[in-house]
Amino acid sequence: MKLFLLNEIEDVDVLCVQEAWMEEGAMVPAIPGFRVVEKRRANGTRGGLATYYRNSLRLEYSAGNEYGLYTRLILPTSQRVNITNVYLPPLSSLLRRDITEAQATTQLEEVLEQLQPQHVTFVCGDFNARISSRKPNLDHDHPPRYATDTHICTRAPWFI
Repeated sequence: MKLFLLNEIEDVDVLCVQEAWMEEGAMVPAIPGFRVVEKRRANGTRGGLATYYRNSLRLEYSAGNEYGLYTRLILPTSQRVNITNVYLPPLSSLLRRDITEAQATTQLEEVLEQLQPQHVTFVCGDFNARISSRKPNLDHDHPPRYATDTHICTRAPWFI
């Protein structure tokens, strides 16, 4: 129900959902005027990703795993856009499933490596990476970040 309300309130063309919790064999919830690409968790009923895109957009390519879903869309102008929908569970959740942090981040990196850098790229989702005001090492001109969250988790250096 919330997806329909969001669609009525916001003029969105792409909607990325994390923790879709779709069970094996269950139908993906439909949103009128949208198509969907989804990736379910291989084992278990939680997790899962769904990327909804407006009917006016064309799907050129899609691939992923339970941590990342890469979708390349073609806009009505023929421009291509990379969309990557991410869900990296907290470390405690991974450990309950006997998965290491390195295994999960490696799988996500495999998805991110498929991005075509010549296209506009959006990476969105939930990395569960608390980075406080830690500064990225992108360049010297990068503006300072300010955050009210003072916690830095072990995933922060990898995320940045």
